[in-house]
Formats: sequence, structure tokens, C-alpha cells
Amino acid sequence: MRTTERDEGERAAQALDGARVVEFSSAMAGPWIGRLMAYCGADVIRVESKKHPDVVRLYVPPRAPEMGTQPRLSPWFTDWNAGKRFVALDLSRPKAVGLAKRLVATCDVVIENYSAGVMEKLGLGYAALKQVKPDVIMLSTSGYGDSGPYRHYVTWGPNIEALAGLSTLSGFPGRECTMTQYAYPDVLGALHGLVAVMCALLHRSRTGRGQRIDLAQYETTVAAIGHVLLEYLGNGREPQRLGNRSLYSAPHGCYRCKGEDAWCAITVFSDAEWERFCGVIGRPECVSDPRFATRAVRLDHVEEIDRVVEQWTAQRSAYDVMAALQEAGIAAGVVQNTEDHLQRDRQLASRGFFEKVPHLVKGEVIATGLPLGLTGTPGRSGRAGAALGQDNHAVFGELLGMSRREIDGYISAGVIETAD
Repeated sequence: MRTTERDEGERAAQALDGARVVEFSSAMAGPWIGRLMAYCGADVIRVESKKHPDVVRLYVPPRAPEMGTQPRLSPWFTDWNAGKRFVALDLSRPKAVGLAKRLVATCDVVIENYSAGVMEKLGLGYAALKQVKPDVIMLSTSGYGDSGPYRHYVTWGPNIEALAGLSTLSGFPGRECTMTQYAYPDVLGALHGLVAVMCALLHRSRTGRGQRIDLAQYETTVAAIGHVLLEYLGNGREPQRLGNRSLYSAPHGCYRCKGEDAWCAITVFSDAEWERFCGVIGRPECVSDPRFATRAVRLDHVEEIDRVVEQWTAQRSAYDVMAALQEAGIAAGVVQNTEDHLQRDRQLASRGFFEKVPHLVKGEVIATGLPLGLTGTPGRSGRAGAALGQDNHAVFGELLGMSRREIDGYISAGVIETAD
């Protein structure tokens, strides 16, 4: 288990020390970029608003709904926003827009994932920000980007997933398609966006010029299934919905094991592996069975072979199945849940994957680490659980030189907002 406590020498040795990011963001696609940069030492300042609260600020604890909305306790808020500083501005007010521009003038990168055109309506589009920071790098990430017939449509991860084709691939053969129940377009967009920001920073270091990045999450998701598109481009046919099966190996799937909702993923590639597999499960006669003798015929008898496999796995724990097959050189892995990750995964434990993150409400929480693998400048997660406007005085006083009295005046006027 990694902890976030490090000495001052380590604090000064982060990869992005000295970089400053201002975020106008919500949900995951934008905030996740800033989260990764903050982990690497960047000063990331997120601008929020009471009028348009982020979805993670609307969190209601599922095990204690009587508590109502808990804007500082969402686990997603920690996952996507730990380590940032938070200010709150009512950007419908010209003075708040002015303060936002002054913040941008101190930064290297602006990240925003509002719908296309929103920043321009606020007076904070790239042209306006370039006036106050000529070499600013601005990343705008939306569902469809800022051009094309769909540019003004509002998107969410699931509808991009469906349009991009992921849903047509997900599900079992002969059944309806399914959703993954995870916002993969947000993740793909954020990771592409992070690479784009790093490229733009490198370009600026050589040329002195900033630029705007126009990233469409729809495109990043379609690009992720390029190999599937090639099936149609090359062969003129739609790819099959395979579920857990494979076109190239059998057995191949997730097989039920002993216990409640316990499964093990197993793949047998070659005839030699099949022979070893039959030895492990005590069914040597299956090696010469004409239905299973070669990979080609095994692929023609997938349902029969799955029954043979599951007759064996159903009598054993998933971990015992995995251990026995791996010992025989056969690919097998437990289908783990989160309890497995936290309590039983020796690999994650040995690498200190989970972090203890300081939390302003809970004291400390356990969160997944960010596996960037930087050995010379290992990152760290800063505090989580900040309130809306948590850092108003620190940020506006430190960066803009405003006095406490001046900041309080803006708060009284409703320009700067607080959680109260």
C-alpha cells in the first residue's frame, strides 16, 4: 500500500513541477486529465459553479441515502480530482469572467470539457484567452468536437459507446447487444487528451507557441476499435458478437466455478495445450475424441467443449482452477472483483498499487493508484474531499495578489462562491 506522505525533497522532484493548469470541467473526460497532471506535480486549479454543479458533487451515499447529497464524499470525486485546488466563480457575471481570465494568465494549460461553444458564450473561448496568455495551450474535449453536423449535440459516455460501435460487439452470440456500464469514451478521450497536452507543451518549449486542441471523444472511441472496422473494410462483413468466445481458440471463455458468482477465464491455444488441459482435468479420453482432437474441430464443437470444461471447474474454487492450469502452462485467470483486488491480489499488493489518500472529511481513504510507472519522479495523490470554493482565498490571494478583504467583497457580491 502506497502512502502519499513524502519528504520535501521528493515533493520537489515531480515531473510536472512548475506547470499550472486551470480546469473548466465536469464529470470525467476533462477532470481525469488534470488529475493525472496533478499526480505528477502540476498545480491544477479547478473552477466550479453552484449553478452548474458537477455530477460527482451530487453524490448520495447508496448505503445511507438518508444523508442526502454529499458533495465531498463521492469516490469518483476522489478518483478524478484528488490533488487539485478548487475555486468557485459565477461565470454568468462579467467580474467572475475577469477573474477567470486573470487565473488563465498565470497558467500553462487550460482544460475544458463543456459542450461545444459554451466557453465562447462565457467569453472564455480560445481567442479571448489567447489575448491574456498568448502562448496558452487550451484543450477542449467534447463528444463530437467543434465542427461537423453533430458539434452542438450533448453527449454522455453511454451514447458515444453505442454510436462508436462498442455496443454491437458486447454481448453473447445470438443475444441482444449490451452496454459495458462504464464510460470508456471518457477514459479514452482523457488519455488521448493527456498525450495531446504533453505534445503541445513540448512543441511550445521548442517554438514558444501555444495552440488549441480540439478533441472529439467520439473519434477516440471509434479509433479504439480500428481492428474491428478492418473486418468490414477488408472482408465486407460485420464482425460477429462473440461474447467470451474466440474465432481462433477453444476452449476460450469464462467458466463457472464453485461458490457464488465465481468464474475463471481459460484459453487453450494449441493441440499440445489441449492435451495438457485434458490431463489436468482428468479426462485423457478427450484428447482423441473426434470432436476435440484438433483446434479446427474444437472450434466447430464449442458448446460441447464448454460443457466438458465447466463440469470440472464447477467443482473447484476459481483460484484452485487458475493455479492448476497455470502450473500446466495453460492461460487461466480468476475473474476478480474489487474485494479480490484489495484483499487477495499479490501482484497489486507487491507493487503498492493502492494509495492511502488524505481526505478533508474522512481523514484518509484508500484509492486506486495511477500506474504511470515513473521511477525517477514517482507521482503522488494530493488531498481529496475539498469543498466547493475550498481554495478561494489561497488561490486568488497567492496568484492574483488579492487581499482577503477584496476576496470577501467578491464573495459578498456573489462573484466568488463558497460552499455555504
